[in-house]
Amino acid sequence: MKSNTKKEFHNFQGFTLIEILVTIAIASIVLLIVVQFFISTNKLNTIQEKVAATQQSLRAAMEIMSRDIRLAGLDPSGTAPDEGFVDNGTETMDTDGDSIAIRYDYDGDGGCETNVSYYYNSAKGTFNFWPGGASPPQSLTEDGTVSSVTFSYTLADGTIDPDPTASGRLADIRVVSISICGTITGAYDDGRTYCFSNTIRPRNM
Repeated sequence: MKSNTKKEFHNFQGFTLIEILVTIAIASIVLLIVVQFFISTNKLNTIQEKVAATQQSLRAAMEIMSRDIRLAGLDPSGTAPDEGFVDNGTETMDTDGDSIAIRYDYDGDGGCETNVSYYYNSAKGTFNFWPGGASPPQSLTEDGTVSSVTFSYTLADGTIDPDPTASGRLADIRVVSISICGTITGAYDDGRTYCFSNTIRPRNM
């Protein structure tokens, strides 16, 4: 009995150094694959979150602006001055290819209490809203997320005018076409551009 037990004990030799090294190498490869999968999944999720946030901000900006464009020229009393699409006197507060300025009498008191502008700030990569008066402009998007904003205007005679302020045909605007394009920012910028377009017909022009 003792000799058999001793023989069995000697037959159990354990792992060799080479076997241990091979096991460690295989485990390292598996761990590397798992880490790379985690990094890729995290990157994809981050990109999707950033894209969703960018798209949401662009949609919100488009919706806010579309409401004012539909109301442009509203004048229930028929006595409001300079209602409609206007030139507020500056490059970012007129009606042309990268900005739009709107006036309307919302409460029917004969004065245009609403005098707003929307414009593209190329230096900051934002789409801005100016509420009028002494109020400062407000950014509707995060810095660097807007790559282009384009306005185009269809006039009463069917022609398309990219700059009705310059041509003096602000009162002839009947349809406003808008395109806003944006990108995601930061380390996970995927280089893609996301655009939203809308065609709006002012109800009072």
